[in-house]
Amino acid sequence: MSLEGWKSLWEIGGVVLLAATFVFGAGALIVNNRISAIKSGELADFQLRFEGEQQKTAHAQQEAAEAKALAGGFERDIATANRGAAEANERATKAQASLALAEQHSAEANAKAEGFRLDIAQANARAASANETAERERLARLQLEARLADRVITPDQKQRITEAFASMGGQTVDVVIVGDTPEVSRTADAILGCLQSAGVLMNFFHPFGGGGAQGVVVGIRADAPEGDKQAGAQLVSILRETLGGGVGSADSEKIVVSGTGTMGSTPGAGPVGKSPLRLQIAPK
Repeated sequence: MSLEGWKSLWEIGGVVLLAATFVFGAGALIVNNRISAIKSGELADFQLRFEGEQQKTAHAQQEAAEAKALAGGFERDIATANRGAAEANERATKAQASLALAEQHSAEANAKAEGFRLDIAQANARAASANETAERERLARLQLEARLADRVITPDQKQRITEAFASMGGQTVDVVIVGDTPEVSRTADAILGCLQSAGVLMNFFHPFGGGGAQGVVVGIRADAPEGDKQAGAQLVSILRETLGGGVGSADSEKIVVSGTGTMGSTPGAGPVGKSPLRLQIAPK
């Protein structure tokens, strides 16, 4: 082949190579553009997802901060509650101590009160015993004074006794006077003076031994006239108004009008032992 032939062939080859280069270059550009477009889309989508995740992260961080702040408030509230509980426990402990002390004081006060009650009971017992003793002494003194004091027969009683025996005027009554004390004599004079004022006659007997006789005894014979019996019963009733149990009635035969002693009679008196009534006047 000639030189010009080779030159033409080279030129043709160059043209073909240039065309091929152009074609391949254009294809590569298209491919690169498509790759760039794909990458740009993916990058935009990734950017959106990244921004979304950042927003989620920011929101989560905000919620975490709020939760932390709320937890901090709870912790403060818990701390405050714990302090309050501690103070309440302290107050409860002090209150328990105060209660224990109060119970101790109450027990001591109760013990003292019980001691006082015992002392009061003993004092009351001693006072009751002293009162009982004083009452016994008072009664004994009154009894002694009553024994020593004259038996009282009032003027009204004397008047009624005289009236009761008015129906027996002129009859005889046997009288036994036991003892010679002034009180016995005054009592006998008071009673017998009424009979004497009524006109009753009397036989007097003073035994040397009284035989333990006491009080005023009115003896009424069973066969005495009814009016005489009534006079004797009225005498008992009137004298009991002031002499009480120191006056009684008995069978006239039980009143002894004889024996060792002194005797006397008012003028005109009947025989001893025949009277419808017998009176015994002895010490109280």
